[in-house]
Amino acid sequence: MLNHIIWDWNGTLLDDAPYSLALTNRILADYGLPQMDGLDVYRSIFTFPVVDYYTRLGLGGERFDEAAHRWMDAYMANETVCPLQPGAAETAVRFRDAGLRQVIISASKLENLHRQLSSRPAFAFFDPPRGLGDIYAGSKVDIARQWMADTGADGQRTLVIGDTLHDREVARALNCRCILVEGGHQSRGTLLTAGVPVVASLQEAAAMALSGA
Repeated sequence: MLNHIIWDWNGTLLDDAPYSLALTNRILADYGLPQMDGLDVYRSIFTFPVVDYYTRLGLGGERFDEAAHRWMDAYMANETVCPLQPGAAETAVRFRDAGLRQVIISASKLENLHRQLSSRPAFAFFDPPRGLGDIYAGSKVDIARQWMADTGADGQRTLVIGDTLHDREVARALNCRCILVEGGHQSRGTLLTAGVPVVASLQEAAAMALSGA
């Protein structure tokens, strides 16, 4: 029986892939690098850790730190334009009403995550979010493991819902179930390599989770 939900934030509950693509293309243009032609290309290139993604774009090495800070400054300057994913608030309420404890565990800097959530009160009943201490979007395995230790969550009764292969890595490290959702930062084809259910919507994820499938 399911007791806990670990949510990813960017791309899973927050629909920010189009915004991220636009900002990245702006940075690429500033460096005289080729821009990505649409979300399909973006989703085929994006990966964790973000330093590997930047390297794929030609922004690795000495460029990485400067480019990462420029990108994050631009992202946070106008991030309120990003909507929630369709059904995000309703799905969270559905899990709450089923008695499940929920938390957002993100590769975002925790300060930025708090700021984003403060303007999106739909998730106010979640546990306090967990994030990283910097902007470089590395692994969130350790912070997820700490949350489980703090709460006594049982991996066998915990579900990770995310939009990237890193969410599958987190689930595997914690011995949790995992469902990946299309429409975020990685393509369906990429997600299918994870060997876990891949669904088209958060509503489908909830139906699968609550059915015990």
